Amino acid sequence: MLNWDDLNFFRSIAYEKSFRRAAAKRKLSVNTIRARVGRLEESLGMSLFGRGRDGLALSADGLATLNIVHEMEAMSLRLTPADPANRTSADSELKICCSEGIGETWLAQRLVELQQRVASNVTFRCDFDQSRIHSPEHDLCIGFTRPTNPETIICKIATIHFTLFASPDYLNKHARPQTIVDLEGHCIIVHDSYGLDSNALRGFIGDDAARRVTVARMNTSHAVHQAIAAGLGIGALPSYLCKDTEHVQAIDLQLGLKSDLWLSFNRSTGMNQPIRDTIEWLKACFRCSEFPWFGDAFLETEPFRSENNASLNVLRFAGLQGIMVPAAGIEPATP
Repeated sequence: MLNWDDLNFFRSIAYEKSFRRAAAKRKLSVNTIRARVGRLEESLGMSLFGRGRDGLALSADGLATLNIVHEMEAMSLRLTPADPANRTSADSELKICCSEGIGETWLAQRLVELQQRVASNVTFRCDFDQSRIHSPEHDLCIGFTRPTNPETIICKIATIHFTLFASPDYLNKHARPQTIVDLEGHCIIVHDSYGLDSNALRGFIGDDAARRVTVARMNTSHAVHQAIAAGLGIGALPSYLCKDTEHVQAIDLQLGLKSDLWLSFNRSTGMNQPIRDTIEWLKACFRCSEFPWFGDAFLETEPFRSENNASLNVLRFAGLQGIMVPAAGIEPATP
């Protein structure tokens, strides 16, 4: 018979992609973690992990097992409905996990507004690994990967457009590219998580040129920004950061590079008042009537450079529809 604790250990390792990190998180020895997973693999008669570029990687059987674990956890939550009264107490905890770029540069500064809406203590976690963001361990998740758990309610909450940036010093030395083809003569910083990743760059200038011009690959938007500001090369950042500064300048090449931003939460917790209030806060944070760069249409960078950009408040673009879509075709509950 399978041990639920063994499945939880397996899930932790799958998220952390490391026996050592999973052991440290659970305050256990690495040997204990390895033994529990070995017992689970023996019980299932399959290998759950292999070696990947960045550490442990799920095998095909491991990926299928992880999906089943998510479904099992979702079903168990439905057997024990949360008490709304408990969730609104000052001692309760609201867990939010967000993609690191949008969390650090946009949502963190607006947490005061959330604090005014909910009585719960807030745990706000930013993560660069999109595979870890939409997890049942969190109450609300905001990331670039569309969840597939059938017990998850999801909503496309914004479209993030990306614009090329470089430092003034870099542009003075190498000249400003005027066309996408001009990028073949520049140093390019690749963001492995989302935005201008290796696949996108190859699509713009081809495989050979992409290999030749890639000067660095990074996994966080903060690292990309710091490298751009230091003059390492050209990289892509979200267009809502397009206002020029002394450290970085936007390059007016419309790449058409964009990613959908997904909000997700578990169906069983969707009716709790703190969750409902937090969803309303998030929708306000990305409201296109006030922040038009989060709409489906790309916003030219020129308005960002104006000292008086009050006109942005009256611009209208396609944006939040308020439609909640289930991950597996099930009619969603209204949040």
